[in-house]
Amino acid sequence: MPSKDKDMMKTVGDWAFILGVLLALVLGVFNLQPASLMLAILAIMGLLVALLNITEKEVAGYLIANIAVLVGANAFSGMLITLATPLNLGSMATILQSIASNLVFFVAPGAVLIALKEIYALAQAN
Repeated sequence: MPSKDKDMMKTVGDWAFILGVLLALVLGVFNLQPASLMLAILAIMGLLVALLNITEKEVAGYLIANIAVLVGANAFSGMLITLATPLNLGSMATILQSIASNLVFFVAPGAVLIALKEIYALAQAN
């Protein structure tokens, strides 16, 4: 692929990342119950980030970072459920849980795609 096309695809991937994170935050902060369409958009943006930004050299780091986000977001949600009442977090806990959930919807599809691509590449190498 010519360099100009690569640069354009990288730019699209960069913007997909920025907009995906912002959308996850906005949906959570304003406590908007994300419709299926919004969740699908988050997932598609996550796929775009993975497809357009991640090179072969970056696969391991990308997957490790995704594992950290997925495990951390789920643990954080569980922690908020446990602490919401004793700490009187109320709607703040709901907002933070929503943000964490939206980030999972954004990150998980790209993680699965890149992991499957890596499994395929490893299988082909042998």
